[in-house]
Amino acid sequence: MYTQALHKSSGIEVKSHIQRFPRKSFCQKLDVEQVLVQQSDAGLMVNEFEYWDKYYHDTTVRYEWNNGRLEIKDMPTYISIVCMNFFLDCLEQYLISNPIATLIKYDPAFTIIDQPKKTIRRPDYSVILKSNPVQIANADCTYSGTYDICIELLSDSKKKYISKDTVARKKEYAKAGVFEYYIIDINKRTHTAFYHLNKNGNYVKIRSKNGVIQSTVLPGFQFRIEDIYRNPNLIDLIDDDVYKHYMLLNFQKERKEKEILLQQLEKERIEKENIQKEIENLKKRLTP
Repeated sequence: MYTQALHKSSGIEVKSHIQRFPRKSFCQKLDVEQVLVQQSDAGLMVNEFEYWDKYYHDTTVRYEWNNGRLEIKDMPTYISIVCMNFFLDCLEQYLISNPIATLIKYDPAFTIIDQPKKTIRRPDYSVILKSNPVQIANADCTYSGTYDICIELLSDSKKKYISKDTVARKKEYAKAGVFEYYIIDINKRTHTAFYHLNKNGNYVKIRSKNGVIQSTVLPGFQFRIEDIYRNPNLIDLIDDDVYKHYMLLNFQKERKEKEILLQQLEKERIEKENIQKEIENLKKRLTP
């Protein structure tokens, strides 16, 4: 059931539809994403100009454009955001100490051309190296180059979304020349994978060493796969051999300076005690 709401802003009458969902028991779960898909224009054939003009800036649904057909991206879950916050925090800490790239934490679209096919994709997160000839400007809401790393968050167990990230995007990103592609499967972890381009332009898996992934694009950036799901406190990682060379370096520096200061104060305290003892001993010897 729909009701029509009228809003007046700057003298313009805007019509919107507010859906009245039926009440559900606690045992029933309303598939909001399914409702959005049903109400969206997913699957509609539109030209590229119409996509950019009408659909790209839609605030309800994130649309992509696949050779003329509209597609929508799956909705993230709360736990997926929590897990990604840890991963992104690690990446940000690395880039603070190694400012060789820009982390893009929203989804500016970029175009992939594989003649005769053309697609417009919006990675969940991405990285642009400072050495990339195409940089993104502060006012840009799209990206005209090719990302160096694309990260997709797989938070939906539906087969169509799994296939899109593990098959379609993988092929497209490799064709576009994206150096590394990360898929993080929040639910089952089955599809979590990290790829890099080989010399033939194909993705091969980055092999983990004792559960640790080392980037081939960002020298020294590494992380433990299990930590993505464990979500540890960053402070607890500063003594971890996997992270300590880039994690919270300013904090580590301040802690080290504090330790040195405390050691110096303790040394001075001991010296003063020794001097005081010598004075006391000298007094005793001089006392008749």
